[in-house]
Amino acid sequence: MLGQADTLPAALGRLHAFGDVFFSKEFIESRPLLKALEQPDGCVLLIDEVDKSDAEFEAFLLEILSDYQVTIPEIGRVEAIVATVVILTSNAARDLGDALKRRCLHLHIGFPQPKLEARIIETRVPGVAGVLRNQIVAFVNRLRGLDLKKLPSVSETIDWARVLLLLHASALDPQLVRDTLNVLLKYEVDMEAASPQVADLVGKAMRDIVPG
Repeated sequence: MLGQADTLPAALGRLHAFGDVFFSKEFIESRPLLKALEQPDGCVLLIDEVDKSDAEFEAFLLEILSDYQVTIPEIGRVEAIVATVVILTSNAARDLGDALKRRCLHLHIGFPQPKLEARIIETRVPGVAGVLRNQIVAFVNRLRGLDLKKLPSVSETIDWARVLLLLHASALDPQLVRDTLNVLLKYEVDMEAASPQVADLVGKAMRDIVPG
């Protein structure tokens, strides 16, 4: 193709023409952000744990959150057909920028009440007996009262319930809790802080249980 060009400028023109083809919409693989903007009926875009992303991605989100569009240098601006509902979740692993926070409505979701958490475990780990399930929830709630680097979330409670089910546990005891505490706590410093208090926490958890 280039050999058919009579001059260097003509050959360069042909090369640029090829570049324009490759850097076109047809050669872009749409990922979730772009797909969300292209939905003809709109959609809900969930970006989970945005606090674990880097600052560059956070800056990229500003255009989507404020103008419902993204700008791709080789192509230009891609606007949403219908305004996208964007939900961001954060565990506060790092502070988000002020520019991002200004574009969001904030809703703090704390840990569920014990009865609700017990129902969640019953749904996700149905094989756990009611007595053990209530003990699990009571102990985890006591554990969350400690000054830990990372408090156990509901997902860790569910994982712990599954482990205890596999161990054929029928009730909590201090040794069983110590042996499986690493399922609930992800940092060694938290393990060191909680381990000496396990027996006391188990005892208090048993007293917290309300029949029914």
